[in-house]
Amino acid sequence: RYHCPVPKIFYVQLTVGNSEFFGEGKTRQAARHNAAMKALQALQNEPIPEKLPQNGETGKESEEDKDANKSEISVVFEIALKRNIPVTFEVIKESGPPHMKSFVTRVTVGEFTAEGEGNSKKLSKKRAAMAVLQELKKLPPLPVIEKPKLYFKKRPKTILKTGPEYGQGMNPISRLAQIQQAKKEKEPEYVLLSERGMPRRREFVMQVKVGNDITTGTGPNKKIAKRNAAEAMLLQLGYKASTPLQDQTEKLGENKSWNGQNVGFPEPTSNTPKGILHLSPDVYQEMEASRNKSASGTTVSYLSSKEMSQTSSSFFSISPTTNSTATIARELLMNGTSPTAEAIGLKGISPASPCSTVQPSKQLEYLARIQGFQ
Repeated sequence: RYHCPVPKIFYVQLTVGNSEFFGEGKTRQAARHNAAMKALQALQNEPIPEKLPQNGETGKESEEDKDANKSEISVVFEIALKRNIPVTFEVIKESGPPHMKSFVTRVTVGEFTAEGEGNSKKLSKKRAAMAVLQELKKLPPLPVIEKPKLYFKKRPKTILKTGPEYGQGMNPISRLAQIQQAKKEKEPEYVLLSERGMPRRREFVMQVKVGNDITTGTGPNKKIAKRNAAEAMLLQLGYKASTPLQDQTEKLGENKSWNGQNVGFPEPTSNTPKGILHLSPDVYQEMEASRNKSASGTTVSYLSSKEMSQTSSSFFSISPTTNSTATIARELLMNGTSPTAEAIGLKGISPASPCSTVQPSKQLEYLARIQGFQ
């Protein structure tokens, strides 16, 4: 009454070398697994063959395997390159309607030529390469040329780095690090010992340790302090100074202005006393003249700081030209008072009676504000 469906059984034949194995299972995969299991059990007991195939055969096989992964066109180019033969591909024929074009490409490799046809240039090129490969494989194999062994001269050990004059003109920090590397010793360790001074006039003290030697360096920022510490360490270890003193002072003098641009104010060198800036001759003469005048009896009068802020605000609102600011500065230097400044100031606010004695720092600040300096 009820027909019980007979389950399907799959049979699989597996060939490994000369032996055959049969597997069965409810699904195709199960049958394959079964055959593989039988094959594994049988092969596990067999001894591993000791004799290795000859080198020549394996070499050829491996080359063929490599070529199997490459396209025929690149194999043709490789063979041609090894044998120094020119290769050219050219489309010699194009036929058929636009939607079913047929291309014929001819390849020439030295004296061999072959043609290939296909519905695209790429396919025709590939078929031509396949055809010419059959010819190229018949060529005798190239003789194996043994490459001469290249002898490299051993680089001399860098003994120079331990010489006292090594690295002059370099940054002392990197110089010290390189010397330590050359000696195959531990790199220098830097520690910030202290920060002192006012917020705008900080002084940092850095310590450097190399082996048992310890030196310190100070500077307006950590970088310069670290540099000075490294320089001191180099001198202590018996190396010559990294840079001549003059260069160092110039470098230190290159203070960064507020907007990050380098403003070169060289620090006073040993021949000028501290606190004197190098002035251009004409400005210096004018200053001398004004100093002599003031000494002869005229009192130099400058605006007080309150008036200065008022007048300067009025100057900025009027935005004077550079010429007028220059004349104001010159008048102030020569006579102590500036009619131009007062004239500009009158438009904004009438200044009160100028104060007779003002600190030089205030005078400088006033001049700077008029001229728009930092």
